Parts: sequence; C-alpha cells; structure tokens
Amino acid sequence: MNVQEFQAKLGEICKLAEEKGNQLDAAEIREFFKGMDLDQSQLLKVVQYLKMKGVAIQGIEAAAPAEEEAEEEEKTVPLTPEEAEYVKGYLDTLPAAPVSEKSVEELFSALKNGDVSAQAELVARYLPVAAEMAVAMNCEEIYIADLIQEANICVLTALDQEEPAAKSDAWLRLEIRKGITQAIDEETQSKYADEQLVEKVQKLENAIKELSEDDESTESAFSINELAIILDMEIDEIKDILRLTGDEN
Repeated sequence: MNVQEFQAKLGEICKLAEEKGNQLDAAEIREFFKGMDLDQSQLLKVVQYLKMKGVAIQGIEAAAPAEEEAEEEEKTVPLTPEEAEYVKGYLDTLPAAPVSEKSVEELFSALKNGDVSAQAELVARYLPVAAEMAVAMNCEEIYIADLIQEANICVLTALDQEEPAAKSDAWLRLEIRKGITQAIDEETQSKYADEQLVEKVQKLENAIKELSEDDESTESAFSINELAIILDMEIDEIKDILRLTGDEN
C-alpha cells in the first residue's frame, strides 16, 4: 500500500463525509478504497478513524447479529499468561461489595433518590464487571491494565452523571462498553499516527542516503525546499521530522 496515496484518499473521504453531512455508507467506504488492497483490519481502522472524526457510518448496524457476534469474538485477543496473572491479582484485591439484600434494580432506584450508600455499593458491584468486560474486549493496541482502568473510570463517571435520571444495569454496561471502545479507538489512532511518523522518518533518511550515495559532493547540496519537492512532502513536515531526529542542520 502506498502510504501517500492512502493519506490522500483518507483526506478525500473526510471531505466527502463533510459534504454529505458527516454521514457515509459502509459499502461506500469499501468502494472508495477499492484497488488499494486494504485488508479487513485496515478497513476497520479507517471506519474507527472516521467515527472519531464524528462521521456516522450507515450499514454496519444492518449486519446480521450472528455475524456481528462472530466478528467480535474474532477480534478479541486472548490474555498473555502475564496479563491473566495481573487480572487475577487485580480481582483478588478488589474490596468486597457491601453486604446488602437490595437487588441491582433497587440500588439504581435508590441512586435516583440520591442515596450515597447505593452509589458506593453499585461501584463495588460493578468494578469486577468492568474488569470482565475489559478482558472480553481485550486487544493488541492497549495493555489490559490500562483497559481495566478506563473501564473503572467509566463506572465512576457514569454513576455520577445526572442524566439519565433512571439508570439501569443495561445502561451502565453500555456506558462501560462505550468507554472501553473509545479508549481502544484513541490508542489505535495514536499508534497509527506513530507508525506513519516512523515511515516518514525512514523515507526521509533513505532518500537523503540515496541522494548522497549518487554523488558524494551532493551530500549537503539538497535544501529542505528541494527535498520537499523530491519527496512530495510539506516543508514544515520535513522540518518537524529533522527536528525529531536531531538533523535540523
């Protein structure tokens, strides 16, 4: 895959989405990147990137539930022995939930009426649930300890929200899932940006090396402006890369 071509296409589809009121069809995205030999995981990252940009993707929800569940299972990454040991140790350190005969529904009802003890009990009950959900959504992009921490934050912030007034088990689980998904998306995008930067640094270093090898007398002859033209990169972008690599001069 040509990185520059991909970046250009990504910019084009963002403009297209903006023109269409930030709405795109899943089939439209596949067709747009047709011919670039993107695999399923790469297309998924494109969809995640667009969602982070606030683009609503139509057609994904239309997939058969069984297919969605199978795809979710395939994407789940098993814990390493070290991660499994961490999760076990973490769950063992969680304080036991306060003893109460109230059901979850009763606790949510009490929470609605401002019962502080109900909120504390719900937090204690749902921290293990949040950890289990994080394990079920484990991925390569983010370490399980960080994913569990994000899930825990979701529990605390969700229960502290004023809206909706009527909270429930299904609502809280959805809030946790949304928070975990957002954390994964953000980390995926961050790593994707890091990979792109590494490729650009390598591209610049290789180009300078090749040009220097062609003629030793030209080792210092190429200005940043000329490199920008040769490599089809922005001048500021080259300056930033050189600054990172310590080759500003």
